[in-house]
Amino acid sequence: MSVSQFQEGYSLIMTKINKAIWFYLVFFTSASSFAFDIEPPTLEEVLIIGSKEDQSKLAGSGIQIGQELIEKQSYTDLNQVISMAPGVYVREEDGYGLRPNIGIRGATAERSQKITIMEDGVLIAPAPYSAPAAYYITNAARLHALEVLKGPSSIRFGPHTVGGAVNLVTRPASWQNFTEFDYTTGTDQFQKVSVTGEAISDNVSYMFDAMYYSSDGFKKLEGGDTGFERNDVNVKIRWQPETALDQSVVLKIGYADEDSDETYLGLTDSDFDRDPTLRYPASQLDHFVSDHSQIHLSHSLEFETGLQVNSKVYFNEFNRSWNKFDGFIDGPNVALVLGSPSQYQSAYQVLAGTLDSDVDGLTLDVTDNDRAYSSRGIQFDLSRQFDFAGFAHKVDLGIRYHHDDVARNHQQRSYLMTAGELLSDGIARLPKVVNYAETDAVAVYLQEELSRGPLTISLGLRYEDVRGSVENKLTDSVSSNSQSIVAPGAGFHYQLTENIGLLAGVYVGFSPAGPGKSSAEAEESLNFEYGIRYEADLYSAELVGFFSDYDNLLGRCRASDADCAVGEEFNGGQIEIGGVEFIGQFEWPVSDAISLNSQVNFTYTETAFQKSFFSQFSQWGLVKKGDELPYVPKYAGRWQVGLGNDNWSVDVALKYQHEMRETPGFGDLVPGNQTESLATVDLSATWYRSEQLSLKLMVRNATDESAIVSHRPYAARPNLPRMILGQIRYRFSY
Repeated sequence: MSVSQFQEGYSLIMTKINKAIWFYLVFFTSASSFAFDIEPPTLEEVLIIGSKEDQSKLAGSGIQIGQELIEKQSYTDLNQVISMAPGVYVREEDGYGLRPNIGIRGATAERSQKITIMEDGVLIAPAPYSAPAAYYITNAARLHALEVLKGPSSIRFGPHTVGGAVNLVTRPASWQNFTEFDYTTGTDQFQKVSVTGEAISDNVSYMFDAMYYSSDGFKKLEGGDTGFERNDVNVKIRWQPETALDQSVVLKIGYADEDSDETYLGLTDSDFDRDPTLRYPASQLDHFVSDHSQIHLSHSLEFETGLQVNSKVYFNEFNRSWNKFDGFIDGPNVALVLGSPSQYQSAYQVLAGTLDSDVDGLTLDVTDNDRAYSSRGIQFDLSRQFDFAGFAHKVDLGIRYHHDDVARNHQQRSYLMTAGELLSDGIARLPKVVNYAETDAVAVYLQEELSRGPLTISLGLRYEDVRGSVENKLTDSVSSNSQSIVAPGAGFHYQLTENIGLLAGVYVGFSPAGPGKSSAEAEESLNFEYGIRYEADLYSAELVGFFSDYDNLLGRCRASDADCAVGEEFNGGQIEIGGVEFIGQFEWPVSDAISLNSQVNFTYTETAFQKSFFSQFSQWGLVKKGDELPYVPKYAGRWQVGLGNDNWSVDVALKYQHEMRETPGFGDLVPGNQTESLATVDLSATWYRSEQLSLKLMVRNATDESAIVSHRPYAARPNLPRMILGQIRYRFSY
């Protein structure tokens, strides 16, 4: 496919989007002439799973983490929020959750690239097809709820279905006039200021939220900063037209930016043991800036026949520049230097700022990874419920036309370490990467749910047609590719007793190769699950076994990986992943005035390569049959317990993640080539002074545990140390 053909396709997309918008405007203008008294909206604005009853009868595994549970700890770190769900693994990176790494059921957590991430049902990754390992994520402090779908129930949400899907739900319209102020401050000059408000005018809800949060950072860097600042401003307008048909329109406009002094450069294990919060002077110039803009227009319409139509038009744009240490210009590999500092003593001393760069080959490489992403599309979801042949039927049909792209410009610059500071050597360097990649994708899913008595059967089919290209502007070459897949799935749920239900399912998972990749195959897997679910008024629990058989595991090179081109992909062959998930929760009235609540989840996972091979992908290397996958913990879990009433509450959360190997292997893990097990305790105490005012004291990592959470890409990096926070929240209605 040529560049001109893609330009034609892009023009076609925008034409269709513009026509769709004009269609809606004309439709609403004419429909509004049929005036009726309206009730509060009955159409769901953002939820996928639906109510608690819907979740209990889901023919597949899924969980909804609601607002009440999220607000117990008031996290600003998505890694911490999503750890409330079983089957989910996180790999921490910066301690604050600025760069989440989330995996589901063995799908790699690296930059969350193998899961589908949505915001209010819309793809939110900067370029989910062209560059899925990008950096933007919805700020966790804005979340109203979070939904995680796995098994056959996730087949509706692509393109990445090998593990599952995550829907980040922002605050829906409450149809109340209110303003809410939230101020949080704490350790390392952390502060968060947010203002949220809603105003109602007849049948229109106007919502506004603005947030600023920042920290000086918990690391120590001679001659540099280690903190961050983030801003987030959003407007959501929901219109409930006074028409004969029940319908609503939601317009969401948002802007977010970040300015942070983050780095990939870690420490040797011995330096980490002495002080895990240290940063080497070689990272003095590391600086990340980004901005994200979005416009989402949604329309929901329900006919008297029961047919419900949800339409969405969306546009997202993300620009980022990360000026960061990237190794030596002609010197040794940094990972080798920090893994064996005694063998590369001069190089190590230059990184640590104790030796000047007066030795040949020890000029430092600082590269600005400048990228611009955009994604846009239009999608329609139709749902109809009816009775036929003794079964209650629910049929869902979805169609999405999506385009995304990324423009990369990685400019290298060279510096000399001089008296502990980085000084430019004045030599002009050629850029490392200058390219443009884009993808057009058509996705269709069809799902039917049949219910009779205690039995629910779900049958689904997903189709993806993906066409991409990459223009390498350094070599003046263009490569293109196309991929398509038909992925079926089936699940069932049987209500064995009033409280006990059985579930099972099977589906084909898919994760497309990147644009222009002719040598790497798409990632495909056959996934199974089976389990038991218990639901009662005060108790609920779910135990699910899962097994995934991958035809081909796909590895993707990032800018920080050695000996491969950015975006290059590698085939890992057959992989088997299996495990068990458990989640349980209860609420118990201790007395007339106090209640006790608890939530616990646990995941056990085993993985194994099914053949031996050698890969140039640095995360794999030499692989032997039976080797375990990197960065998949055998054990992960979280337990939270709370006690309180209308006036106060106290909550304790214990999170544990087992050590992980960082390269394929079997048996005992090798020190220096593994993450460390980490157990942290978070505390929260809230005083509800009145209906308007609440005060909260929070302690993150109360026992101040320290562990290596990753050696990749450049040596050991730490988790967040103890952090103490105080919050005041005031809300008034009018």
